[in-house]
Amino acid sequence: QSHNVYLFVMNPNDTLSAFSLLLCVLILSAGRGELLFNADDNVVQLDFASFESGLSEPTSGKLVQFFNGFCEESQNFIPAFKNLSRKLYKWHRLLKVHVLDCGKDENDMICSIYSIRKTPTLRYFPPSYKLAPDNLGTEITHRNPKEIQSKLALNLQKLDYFKMFKRQDNVAHIFQTHKDIEYVAFVFQMCLDHFLPHLETGNSMEEKYASQGDCNEDNPIVSLIGRNTLLELLPYRKVVVRIFDNHDVYNKFGISPVPNLVVLVNKAGKLLFLTPEMDSSKAYVAAIKQFLIFVDLKPQKPLPKTPPANISEALRYEIFEQHKHHPSRIYRADLERAIDQILNVKFPGTTHFAGAKIVVLRNFVKLIYNSSPLKPEAREKLANLYYSLHVKKQLSGVGFKNLLLKSVKDYVFDGKQYVGCIASRPSLRGFNCSLWVLFHYLSVESKKLKPKSVLLVFLGYVRFFMNCKECDMKISEFKKLRPIANVTNDDEQILWLWEAHNYVNKQLAGDSTEDPKFPKIQFPSERDCPKCRNNATEWRTEEVLHYLKGIYTLKNLSWFGMSSGKHAIE
Repeated sequence: QSHNVYLFVMNPNDTLSAFSLLLCVLILSAGRGELLFNADDNVVQLDFASFESGLSEPTSGKLVQFFNGFCEESQNFIPAFKNLSRKLYKWHRLLKVHVLDCGKDENDMICSIYSIRKTPTLRYFPPSYKLAPDNLGTEITHRNPKEIQSKLALNLQKLDYFKMFKRQDNVAHIFQTHKDIEYVAFVFQMCLDHFLPHLETGNSMEEKYASQGDCNEDNPIVSLIGRNTLLELLPYRKVVVRIFDNHDVYNKFGISPVPNLVVLVNKAGKLLFLTPEMDSSKAYVAAIKQFLIFVDLKPQKPLPKTPPANISEALRYEIFEQHKHHPSRIYRADLERAIDQILNVKFPGTTHFAGAKIVVLRNFVKLIYNSSPLKPEAREKLANLYYSLHVKKQLSGVGFKNLLLKSVKDYVFDGKQYVGCIASRPSLRGFNCSLWVLFHYLSVESKKLKPKSVLLVFLGYVRFFMNCKECDMKISEFKKLRPIANVTNDDEQILWLWEAHNYVNKQLAGDSTEDPKFPKIQFPSERDCPKCRNNATEWRTEEVLHYLKGIYTLKNLSWFGMSSGKHAIE
C-alpha cells in the first residue's frame, strides 16, 4: 500500500498494554537522563500535592522556578538554572531549590494563584511560608547566576541563622541547639566608623561599598563580609558561624578588641584565635578552612556529575507519562499543530484554488474562526483572513500565503510538538492523527453552523488536499454505507465522523501504516468508556455520543504541550 494511506490514518486512543510497554522501554533505556531536573542537581520538583507543604517547611528558604518545558525561554534557561542550583548546593542547610511545571494541567491552579504570567519565573519564599494575597513570594527578575545568588543572599540574611550574637548570649546554648556542631566561629563585623582601626576593607567592590555607610535599614548591621563568611562555610555541617557587632563580646572571651580576628570555640569551651590576612570574607573563610583541614573536618560531599539535560528526550518522556495517566485526554497542542500545518504548509503548497476547492478553503477558515481552539487574539486574525478569502473566486497557493501573512501576521502557534498524536518512531501518526482529532473537535464544537458543515469541509479536504487517492477511496466506501444525505443534525454529524474513523481503522489495522505502540482499535475502548458497548460488538450510540461530546469539547482540552499555559492566557 502507498505511503499516502499511512499518512491519513490515526487513532487517538490505544491500549494500556501498549503504553505500559513503551514506558518500560523508555525507563530501562533512558534512566535519569530523561528528566529536565533531578535531585542530583540539587533540584526537587514540586507539584500540586506537595507545593504547599514544600513552601511551609520551617528550617530553610526556598528558591522556586515556575517553568514550562515546552516554552522556549524556559528551555533556554535550563542550563543556567542547573549550573545555579549546583552552586547553591553549598547553601543547602539554609536554602532548598525547587521547580514547578506550569505546563501540566494539574499544576495550573497553583500557577494561577501565584500570578505566573510567563515562564520561567523565579520566586524566593521564606521558611514557614503561608500564602497571602499580598505575599506571593519575592520575584527575582535576574537571569545571571551571580546576580541571582546576590539577591538570594539578601533574603537569606534575614533568617534567624544570621542573628547577631549578643553579650548576654550563651555559647553553650549553640552547642545544645545544634547537637552535631563541634566548633562555633565568631566573626566581628560592624560599620566602619563604629570600630577603628580598620586595616583593609573587603576584597570585593560589594564588600568595600557596604562597609562605608552608616548602619541603617538599607545597610544592615550584618555586614556583607560577615554574611558571606557564614554562607561560604555552610558546607561544613559541624561548624556554625556567628557574627557579633559589639566589641564588649571580646571581654566575654577575655581578650582585647582587635581587627581581623576570628574566635573559634569548641564544645569544651576552649578558644582558638585566627588572624585572617585581610578584612574580607575570602580571607576569613580561608583562615577557618585551613584550621578545619588541620583538624580533619570535611565539608559535605559534592554533588555527582550529571550530563546536560536532553530536552527533547525529556519532553518525550513527559508526554508518554501523560499518556500513561491520561490515555483518552485531548490536547490543544495537537489541534494547533494540525491548524498550523494546514494553513502554513498544505494550503500554500496548493498550485491553484478555484471552484469547489476555494469553497473548501474558505469554509475551513470559517470553521476555525467559529470554533477556534487557538488563543483569543487568533479569532480576529482568522476573521480578517476569512473576509479576505470571501471575495476571491480563484487564488494561487502563493496568493493565499500572502493573504495569510497579511491577516494573521505575527501570530505564534504555541503547540510545538504532538502530544496525543506522538509516535513511537518518526513518520508515524503526527499530522494525520491531529487532523482526525481536529475534525472530531470541530464536529462537537460547531453547534452554531448548519448540520453537515464540518463533514463537507472534512470530505473536501480529503479530496483536494490529502494528495491520497486511496484515502479518498476509503472514505467514499464509507459514504456508500452511510450516505451523508442522511445526516440531518449535529449529533448525527458527530457520530458519522466517529463511524468513519472506526471504519478506516478497521480497514488498516495491523498494516505497515500502524504504529505498534498505538494500535488502530475500535474506539472508544472498553476501558475508556465501559458504558459504550452492550457487548463486545454492539455499540450504544447514545453513550458514545455522550463520551465524544465530553472529551472533544473546548473546556476539556488539555493545555499540556503548549508553550503558554492556561494561567498565562487568563
